[in-house]
Amino acid sequence: MIKKNNTMNLEVKSNLAKLLATENITIQHNAVKTASFDVKNRVLTLPIFKQKSGDVYDMLIAHECAHALWTPYEEWQGITSSELRSYVNVIEDTRIDKLIQAKYPGVVKNYENGFDILEKQNFFGINGRDINKDFMIIDKINLRSKSLNRLPFMFAPKDKEWLVKVDAVKTFKDVLTLAKEMLDWQKDQVDQMAKLPDFHTNSVIKNYDLGDDEDDFDDEDSIDGQGDNSDADQNDDDADEKNDFNNFGDEEADDQKDTKQNGKSQSDDNTKDEEKENKGEATHHAKGAGGDDKPRLLKAITDDSFTQKSESLLDDKNKGYRYGKVPTPNFKDGESALTSYKTWLKDMNDYRIKQRQYSNIAKYDTYLDNSYKKFMNENKKTVMYLVKEFEMKKSAQAYKRASQDKTGIIDPLKLPSYKYSDDIFKKLTIIPDGKNHGMMMLLDWSGSMADCLFDTVKQLINLVEFCRKVNIPYEVYFFTSERKRYDERYDEHGNRLPSMSWSQNSGEFMFDDFNLVNCISHRMNKKTADLAMKMMFHMGMYFDNRYTRSYVPSEDYYAQSDTWGIPSEYYLGNTPLNESLVYINTLLPMFKKKYDIEKMTFITLTDGAGNYVRGDIINGERHEYDKTTVYEIDNKKFAERGNITTSLLNHIKKQHDVNVIGFYIIKRVKRWDLEKHVGDYKDFYDKEKKVANMRKELSKHKAVACTNEGYDKYFILDGKKMAVENFDMSNADIKKGTASELKRVFGKSMANRLVSRVVLNKFIQEVA
Repeated sequence: MIKKNNTMNLEVKSNLAKLLATENITIQHNAVKTASFDVKNRVLTLPIFKQKSGDVYDMLIAHECAHALWTPYEEWQGITSSELRSYVNVIEDTRIDKLIQAKYPGVVKNYENGFDILEKQNFFGINGRDINKDFMIIDKINLRSKSLNRLPFMFAPKDKEWLVKVDAVKTFKDVLTLAKEMLDWQKDQVDQMAKLPDFHTNSVIKNYDLGDDEDDFDDEDSIDGQGDNSDADQNDDDADEKNDFNNFGDEEADDQKDTKQNGKSQSDDNTKDEEKENKGEATHHAKGAGGDDKPRLLKAITDDSFTQKSESLLDDKNKGYRYGKVPTPNFKDGESALTSYKTWLKDMNDYRIKQRQYSNIAKYDTYLDNSYKKFMNENKKTVMYLVKEFEMKKSAQAYKRASQDKTGIIDPLKLPSYKYSDDIFKKLTIIPDGKNHGMMMLLDWSGSMADCLFDTVKQLINLVEFCRKVNIPYEVYFFTSERKRYDERYDEHGNRLPSMSWSQNSGEFMFDDFNLVNCISHRMNKKTADLAMKMMFHMGMYFDNRYTRSYVPSEDYYAQSDTWGIPSEYYLGNTPLNESLVYINTLLPMFKKKYDIEKMTFITLTDGAGNYVRGDIINGERHEYDKTTVYEIDNKKFAERGNITTSLLNHIKKQHDVNVIGFYIIKRVKRWDLEKHVGDYKDFYDKEKKVANMRKELSKHKAVACTNEGYDKYFILDGKKMAVENFDMSNADIKKGTASELKRVFGKSMANRLVSRVVLNKFIQEVA
């Protein structure tokens, strides 16, 4: 596909916030209007923008982290007045921004660029306004702080007195005291301005909506007898006009309006007069000019404008995120999803003995032994060839790192050149020791693998034999949804409880139970390892015969019919690949540390992605399909709306420094299988060309290397052509006994023999 990388790394921003806050706070990006910090629960919530600007994000993160560090939660929550809260917010922002900028000077540039970006979009509502004449002191302070004193203010002497006080605040208590003082002073200023004849036309009064709704004010109405009721009547007329507009054509609404107006009682008027006498004359900033009932609050309008305009940048299509932690594997006996090779071999043997009454076990065992020995003998030469290739490539890698040094011993052969060369000493070539290799293999034991499982098992056995020959520590696992213990428990309300295979902490996802079988290990002795590989050979052959065997009357056919099968807990099931990867994520570092592995290779043999994991969170949100899920594992987060296989593989690769190799087995070569692994392409024609090349290589070599996110190398294998072929000159079909004919037959057979071992060949190229 064509990829455009215009997104921001939210994990990086989360780490930035944690560094700025000097603590391991929780970072969440969600469908909120503005950034905020819950100082009680230590959760920093950031909005989701349509176009993500790094400077704006960094500015918001630094600002909210400053709140986390220096704004006391209880004192801020105790402010109930919206007017006072507005003034406190501006002055507190000024205080904490200065502190964070002094502690981390690198964010100063983010503040400057962030303000410039937002100011160009009129976020503070200053376009078309004179910043020196149209704003009260609280907004001048806000703009001065947000712009880092880069706006052309001309402060009056009284303004400068306030600026000195603002710059002098040290604590939140100082902020609260100064905000109350400034708010009271500003109210007195508005009351004094109300006495002036140009009060209603003053630009400041208009900006803060403190004047009349009407621009014209006729004093003659009072002279003609309207008196104090003129404003009230005007308000009634305005209301009538508004109701007439809303109820246009609605006669019933008109009748209701007239009835309501004519039905006013004298007692209501008397009550209002008494209340007015008791409370005194209302100030303009409290009730507005003319004494109307609309509240006129003194607030920082630039701060309100920023809050309102911030919504325009929000990604309203993004419904937000739901956060949860990936559970930790439980390795306790009787509860873990991990089955040891000892348990597996015992289960297989017990089941075999149990089936004596139903099958001719002796006859089948003889057939199994012969088939397994024949397979192993046929592959000895191939394995040894690969061992030699591995050692050669390993030696070549070591030689590339070789260095030469002088020994300090004079080389007699170089003495004649002492007059013109100082290099007369013997040299020593130093070849560093090779790296310690380690392998971990994961086999897909799901139902979709049935018709190519036997060939895959054969390739797996060859991989194991190779590791044994070169003495590489290795572990082999296969996964299935089938298991002996079905851990599906429910509470009294019918809600499914977490599985015992995982940790059960609040805030963690409830992953399903499954079965991860450690079938072969380097920890086994030779006898046990041979038995384990023969059991895998038996299981692969069981499913191969079950689905693909044709009726061919023979001793072998009847012997196969007497197979004793396998226990139900090791049947093919669905594909718990993701659950297995979470277990592997814990097992890998333990394996590397125990055996001092320097070059670790993790291999998956599967025919596709795993099941979707359960989305339920313990004591958290239920799975909502319109929200993106954020998974946290090893203190790192990734967001996914679909399958998490790729994200888990990327995490394993980066977290544990592992070389991840994938083998994708397909039963039929379909265009869709190739297209989804074609990688990046320029246009349609480029994609078609790449698909054609992949098909050609797959046809020729039975495998093709392709691109797949999460893997260092990824190979598509033709499942129908994975059978191991060996060359035997005694059985070759030779048309004529010439030297050229013998060369042709031998060369072709050798090529087929090596091509059919594509897993081994590709394996050597990557791990050496």
